[in-house]
Amino acid sequence: MRRTIVIACCAIILGGVLYAANRHGQRSDFELARYYVASFHDDTGAQNAVAAIYLNYRIYDTLFEALILLAAISAMLHFFEIGGRK
Repeated sequence: MRRTIVIACCAIILGGVLYAANRHGQRSDFELARYYVASFHDDTGAQNAVAAIYLNYRIYDTLFEALILLAAISAMLHFFEIGGRK
């Protein structure tokens, strides 16, 4: 019973994250590109747009990838119960 509740909570959280990510993607790519080109200097202080995008804007991708990796590892440890019950 407890495992079912944990799985349901994980599914709800994952669904919420995916919904939020999809909702953010409603901006067109062209609109987003114009924003980056117009405001990279004010947002990051970098002199080069390419460096600003790679070094400053991409940190969010890295953080979310690490969060997803942590969630996957936690789920695997939970489901396989390393060490067994004593």
